Amino acid sequence: MGFKEEFKREMRNAKNDAAKEVDKYWAINFEGHKIEIHNRLMEERLLVDGQVIASNARQSIWSHIIPYSNLSGTFQSRDGKRHKVFVKIGGFVRLNITVKVNGQVILKEATKLEFLPWANKEYIVPYLEQQILEHQKIINTALPDDAFLVDENHPKLAPGLSDQLVSEGVTPFYTKRLLKLFMEQVENPTNQTRKATYEKIKDEKVISYFQELIELFAQEEKEEQKAQQEAIWLLEHAAHREVVKFALIILGCTNCEIIKERLQMLALHEEFTGVALFALKNGTRNANETIYQIAKSVNGWGKIEAIDFLEASTEEIQHWLLTEGTINDVMNGYSSLACAVKGKLDIVLHEPEISKELYLGAGEIILGLLGDVPHQAIDEYEYAGQVLMRFTYHSKLHCSNLEEFYILTRIADYMNESQETWEERFAENWKPHERNAVNETIEEIAKNTIWVQQAMEILQSENQNNTKALAIALYFKLNITELLFEKLKSEPDNLEYHIALVATKEQKVIEALVNSMGHLDSFENVSDMEQYKIISLLEALKEFEGTGLHFVGKCLRSGELNCQYFALNTLEAQDKKHWQNPELIEIIQNIASKTKDKEISELAKRLIA
Repeated sequence: MGFKEEFKREMRNAKNDAAKEVDKYWAINFEGHKIEIHNRLMEERLLVDGQVIASNARQSIWSHIIPYSNLSGTFQSRDGKRHKVFVKIGGFVRLNITVKVNGQVILKEATKLEFLPWANKEYIVPYLEQQILEHQKIINTALPDDAFLVDENHPKLAPGLSDQLVSEGVTPFYTKRLLKLFMEQVENPTNQTRKATYEKIKDEKVISYFQELIELFAQEEKEEQKAQQEAIWLLEHAAHREVVKFALIILGCTNCEIIKERLQMLALHEEFTGVALFALKNGTRNANETIYQIAKSVNGWGKIEAIDFLEASTEEIQHWLLTEGTINDVMNGYSSLACAVKGKLDIVLHEPEISKELYLGAGEIILGLLGDVPHQAIDEYEYAGQVLMRFTYHSKLHCSNLEEFYILTRIADYMNESQETWEERFAENWKPHERNAVNETIEEIAKNTIWVQQAMEILQSENQNNTKALAIALYFKLNITELLFEKLKSEPDNLEYHIALVATKEQKVIEALVNSMGHLDSFENVSDMEQYKIISLLEALKEFEGTGLHFVGKCLRSGELNCQYFALNTLEAQDKKHWQNPELIEIIQNIASKTKDKEISELAKRLIA
C-alpha cells in the first residue's frame, strides 16, 4: 500500500482511539432529578431526567483546538421551581468538568487523558484463551485488532500469511532502540515506559527483526524474572498482534516453563503459531511432543511453521510427517522438502515393500517437491535421484488409479530436461543409473492401456475434473485437439483447455486460438485470465515466424504494458524479415518514443534499430 493509504488508516485509527479515550459519562442526583453529562469526541450533551436540554455538536475534530465547551439549560422541579444548570467541560491533558446548579458547584473533577494504546480495546490473549476454555479449540480466527488493520485498501489475510509476505528488514538501529525502550520498561514499569515500548512495537512487523531481537536481547545484562514479568504484562494487555508476537519472542528468550500451557494455547491460532513455538522450543523443556500435538491441530500457515520446528524424534512423528505432514489448507508443496528430510523418505523407500499409506504420502511429497517448473524444490533435495528411483519402483505394485499415475507423468516431465540440466543434476544429487531406472519403470507402467482409457472417459464426460486427465493425455500425446475446441465452446473461460491446446505447439492450433481472441474489441482493461491467454499465445507464436501478426499488432496497440512487452519479445525472437511491415514499424516507433516503461522502450528501440 502507498503512503497515502497508510496515512489514512493511521489517521482513522488515531481518531477512533481518541474517541474512545474522551468518551466519558457522568450522572448526578440533584433533589430527585437525574442530571447526565455525556462527553464524546464530536459532541457533548446535557440531559435532565432523560431529556436533552443542551448539546454541542462539533463539525470537525480540529474544533478541539478550543478545548473547553459550555453547556447550559434549565429544568423545572415538581413544585414549579426552575433550576439553571451550567456545565464546563474540556481540556488537553486532563478532561476537566465542572457542573453547577443555580450557581452551586455539585461536581468538579479532572480525569487525566493518557491515550494509552492498549486502553479501551479488547485484549487479544484473553480473547483467545476464552475461546479455548469454552470450546477446546479456536473457532473464530478473527482477531480483535482486525478493526485497525482491515479496510478497503488492506484486505483480510489468512492467519499467518502477512508474515510470509514480509521481505524487507527494519530500518537500521530500529531493533536497538526498541530493545532499549523495553529494558527501560523492565527497570521502571509505568504507563509511560510501557506506552513507549508498545508504540514502538506497532511501527514494524516483528518478523522483520525476529533474529536480530533474539541476538541483541541475549547480550543485555538483565534480571530475567523482571524481563519476563514485563513480557507477560505486554502479552496480557496487547490489543495489537505485533505486541503479542514481541512478547512471545522475549518470553522464548527466558525460562518460561511456568507459562508452557498458555504458550501451547496461543500456538493454536495460526497468526501466532510460529512465535509461540519458538517460545516453547527455546524456553521450555521437552517441547517436541507439545509441538507435535500443535502440528496435528493446525491446518494452514501454522502447520507449515510447526513442521519447521518439529523434530522427527520418534517413529510415530516420522510416519506422520511422511503421510500427513504435507497436507494443509495453503499449498501442500510448502512443507514437502522438510517432510522428506525429517521423515527420512529416502531410507523408508529403500525398504523392499512399503504400505499403501506410505506410498500415497510419498506421492504427495514428490508432487510438492516437483512444484512449478521454475520453483522446483526437488533439485535442492540431496536424495532426489534415490527417492524417485525407489518411488517408481514401488509404483509397480501400488499405482492403481489415474490420480496415482498422474504423479508418474509429472516425474516424466521432470526427467525430460536438457542434457545441460542433467549434467548439473549429476553433479549434485543424481546418478546415471537412477535416471535410467526411473525412465524405464515409468515406461513399463505406462504400457497399461487402462490409463489412456480412463483419461479419455473423463475428458469425454461433462462433469468431472479434467486436470489430471488432460496431463495424462498430453503425456501420451493423444490427439484431443478437436475435443478440447468443442469443450471450449461450452466453457470459454476454462484455462485448462486453453493451456492444453497451447501445449500441443501445433501451428494450426495456435492460429485457431489466436482467431478465437477476436471477440475482444481491444486488449485494454482485459481480465487477468484473458491477459494470461494473450501472453501464452504470444509466447507460442515465437516458434511460428510471420504467424498471427495482426494479433501481435493488436497487443502492441493495446496500451497494456504486459501485452506490449510480450508482443515485442515475440517479434524479437523471430527473423525481422518475417514481420517487418510499415504498420508494425510505425506502432513500435510510437511505443519507443512515448512509453514511460524503460524496459519496453529499450526493447522497442532494439527492434527498429
